[in-house]
Amino acid sequence: MAAAIVNEHLPTPLTATSEQPPLFDGTTRLYIAYTCPFAQRVWIFRNYKGLHDKIKLVPIDLQNRPAWYKEKVYHENKVPALEHNGKIIGESLDLIKYVDSNFEGPSLQPK
Repeated sequence: MAAAIVNEHLPTPLTATSEQPPLFDGTTRLYIAYTCPFAQRVWIFRNYKGLHDKIKLVPIDLQNRPAWYKEKVYHENKVPALEHNGKIIGESLDLIKYVDSNFEGPSLQPK
């Protein structure tokens, strides 16, 4: 299988002064930090499955994270977190299983 090259615009990380994106508006969002290896794991999986257009990246600045992230998005205050179908899911390995089960594309997981 040949890999497709996708030029993705990487948004600026959200900080303590950034406005919160609308929650549960039907958009699937993957909250990450560019430097977090756990978030990178899910980001790579998302890219491998070709879900660039279906799962929007929302980077968070972990050194200056917004208060609304813990209060309204993910109470654990960690990344990665996925907003999908009216709920928030966390933990990278759980997210990989969830994305694999709920989105089309090739699987990286053994049968």
